Amino acid sequence: IVFFLIFAKKMYMKRIVRFLCVFITLLIGILIISNSPYYSPAEKQGGITVMQHDDDTIRVAYIGDSWADGHKKVKCVIDSLVYFAIGRPVVVKTAGISGLTSKNIYYGIFRNDSIRRVIEWGPDFCFVVGGINDTDRKMGKGYYKENMRLIIDFLLENHITPIILEIPSYDILFSYKRRSRQVKLQYLASMFITWSKMDCIEDYRRSYYDLLDEQGWNNQVITISYKDWNPDGYKDKRGIYDGGLMHLNAKGYLILDACIANKIIDNINASLGSENH
Repeated sequence: IVFFLIFAKKMYMKRIVRFLCVFITLLIGILIISNSPYYSPAEKQGGITVMQHDDDTIRVAYIGDSWADGHKKVKCVIDSLVYFAIGRPVVVKTAGISGLTSKNIYYGIFRNDSIRRVIEWGPDFCFVVGGINDTDRKMGKGYYKENMRLIIDFLLENHITPIILEIPSYDILFSYKRRSRQVKLQYLASMFITWSKMDCIEDYRRSYYDLLDEQGWNNQVITISYKDWNPDGYKDKRGIYDGGLMHLNAKGYLILDACIANKIIDNINASLGSENH
């Protein structure tokens, strides 16, 4: 019995030591990662020239993450809807890359050939969809807010009206559950580092509206709230999401395109109204 107790005590101590070693290793890893550039927002860039036009064509850029990438694969109706309402030629160009965070989207304006060309083309409006991967990976609401500030500031400086899609609803818990064990651990570490909840979408949304208030951009930036086109989120009974409940299907893009077109039409009509007074 005495031998068994001594043996059990040694095994218990070994487990404690092993646990402490793992815990300390994880803590050191988290501290190293938290001080790495990974969680740092983008730095201000420059060096591209945006074309200026003197014609009546309405040019619309559509940039961002996988939602923008998916838009390239469906029939766009923004151009036809705006044309029928305004009576002016409309051209829409899309450039998007799956997996981009808001930081990557900003850098993409300067460093990615497809996104840069769409911006250099000189659009009148630029629709930006981003933040989905920020929330999915728990990059931090400060990270998202600063990158959106850089994106919007660049567009306004170049006389491009930003149309920002509020971070759309998606099944963020389902997205986490289908990840590998390694990715899950990374996301959990990110939650600890950035103080993000598992479902942090609403927190990040609020940081965006705080940004607009702080910068005085409410009248310069067109925002498309999820309530404008998709109030029920991924649970929408119209069936506008794909099976992963994270991306739109063709029907979803049709609904979102209609909302974008209406925002552009309202903006142009408001501008014409102000010119006539």
